[in-house]
Amino acid sequence: MNYPHSFARRVLTLVAAFGLGALTLSAQTGTVELKRSDRHFLEKAAKASQAELQISQIATERAGNPQVREFAQMIVSEHQQLNRELTDLAAAKGVTLPVSAAKLDKWSAKKANEFDKDYVNEMVSQHDEAVSLFEKAVKSEDPEIAAFAQKYLPKLQAHHTAAKDFKKLY
Repeated sequence: MNYPHSFARRVLTLVAAFGLGALTLSAQTGTVELKRSDRHFLEKAAKASQAELQISQIATERAGNPQVREFAQMIVSEHQQLNRELTDLAAAKGVTLPVSAAKLDKWSAKKANEFDKDYVNEMVSQHDEAVSLFEKAVKSEDPEIAAFAQKYLPKLQAHHTAAKDFKKLY
């Protein structure tokens, strides 16, 4: 449905007046669009979380240290929940999330004696990036994205801390 240009201008004025700057209105379609930074957050968070989940699924079976296996299982459980909510949020925002597959062959081929150390190092690295990404998203002007990021930031920080603690063992 096409709206007259004056209608689009009025909606943009209302968007600005009510502090909804995270949204933009397409004058062509009359639809509300997500800011590029919020779209980027949703897409990057999905890729990162999927990679952590897939690698951790392998670690639940391959890790030699029972505590590392338990950590990997926690990552699997919590990232499955994060991914479900992220998918729902993205769908509500009209964003199609990328499907990414981590390079899992190298994880399946790792020798048992090096698997735990490499897995822990990967989780530290992955969570460095995830924590930074979610810290930025907490400041989003979109209240739903900010709330999602705020909900999961403490869990990601806890994962990061745990991974760094495991790293000290290797």
